[in-house]
Amino acid sequence: MARKEFPGDPRRSADVVPYTPATSNGDGSIYYMVAFVSSMATLFLKNKWAGWVALYASLLSIFSDRVSASSSGGSSRLSTVVLALTALLMSYMPEAVALFKLAKQEGGGAAAST
Repeated sequence: MARKEFPGDPRRSADVVPYTPATSNGDGSIYYMVAFVSSMATLFLKNKWAGWVALYASLLSIFSDRVSASSSGGSSRLSTVVLALTALLMSYMPEAVALFKLAKQEGGGAAAST
């Protein structure tokens, strides 16, 4: 579409720069979404493998993100790492509690018999 010149128009047609949309690497946002969904799957379904996927994807979302994007939303990227670590901790918690109780029973039984 050609620009219509008006009499007395202060704009110079030689200085007009056409708009070109910026290309962005969207991989960081994909990893962010995978990390978030996998963390929630780990918390609700207790799938340990989904927790490891969440941790891996959250680290990839931080490392593949642009510097300019991380200054505005860096805390949300870091929160996915914390969420993934929390999901892993909660998925391994029943086994850790069972081991702790077993060690306490073995240690308590030996102390009571002496």
